[in-house]
Amino acid sequence: MTTFTITVNGKDTFPCRAEQKIIEAGQQAGFSFPTACRNGNCLRCEGGLTSGHVLQKNHTIHAGDAGSTQVLYCVAYPLSDCEISVTDVTAPGELPVHTLNCQIVRIESLNHDVSRAWLQLPAGKRIHWHAGQYLMLNLHGECYPFSIANACQGRQIELHIRHGDDNSAAQDIMASLNSDSTVSVTLPAGIRFIDQAPDQPVWFICGSTGFAPVKAMIERLVALDFQQPVRLFWGARTTQDLYLPDLPGQWTEELKDFEGTTALSDMQHPDHQQGLVHEAALAALSEPHLPLFFLGGSPPMAWAVFDALVEEGVPANNIHCDVFDYAPRD
Repeated sequence: MTTFTITVNGKDTFPCRAEQKIIEAGQQAGFSFPTACRNGNCLRCEGGLTSGHVLQKNHTIHAGDAGSTQVLYCVAYPLSDCEISVTDVTAPGELPVHTLNCQIVRIESLNHDVSRAWLQLPAGKRIHWHAGQYLMLNLHGECYPFSIANACQGRQIELHIRHGDDNSAAQDIMASLNSDSTVSVTLPAGIRFIDQAPDQPVWFICGSTGFAPVKAMIERLVALDFQQPVRLFWGARTTQDLYLPDLPGQWTEELKDFEGTTALSDMQHPDHQQGLVHEAALAALSEPHLPLFFLGGSPPMAWAVFDALVEEGVPANNIHCDVFDYAPRD
């Protein structure tokens, strides 16, 4: 039985037997192809053949032929290893990216310089994201990344926006959100997320609005009835910088083993630890190899925490943060 390798859009691969339709093999491997009729009539699965050759309706098509830009993969069989290009294909675990207009439902203050914006996705098309992913706000020709602060459960999207005096761009964003009725967004983005329940404890270390993706991931763990320990370490300068103070108590009731710790760097308070947030996490860490870590915060904060965890013995591949992907170190 001859099996060929199909490469999709230059990055992902799956095996396909010679007598198997390419879309059929891709779907068995977990890929999502655009399809409808499955007999070559609707043209939704049409794509290009970059290399190799296929058999389609008793005709052999070679890469570079006149018809190689309009191959119908629901009725095409491989005759060799092939590289294909098809729009709207997603690999296993990958979600399609959408750009669309959201209704600005409401904006509410969470503390002295953080506001929560609620956006509503348009009706009629189910949009998915994984807990911990982010979106881009498309405003005035610029794109601004914001973590999605709620797990995917419906049409509403929650954003936490810090707009202090030191952040003029965020103040401009808030002005637009307060004056407009809709906003363009592109989502989802980010590869550091929780979709299925991990098989190890999960620890979160965050500062300021780095709490937003953490909130979404903890909500997902609640929905999954996660049985492993969950630890939250949330850092701020003063008590005024913290917000949504009732959530840790709620998660204590909803999760089997949850503990939340807050740390203040600029003041002492009997209800909070004093010092940097990662110091509180390190003080509680007895088995460095065991937890899966998710970090939320600025690039300097995330990389500093990464270094501290690795020095303590945490495996580097157990530490996740979007910063590592969009602001890598040289």
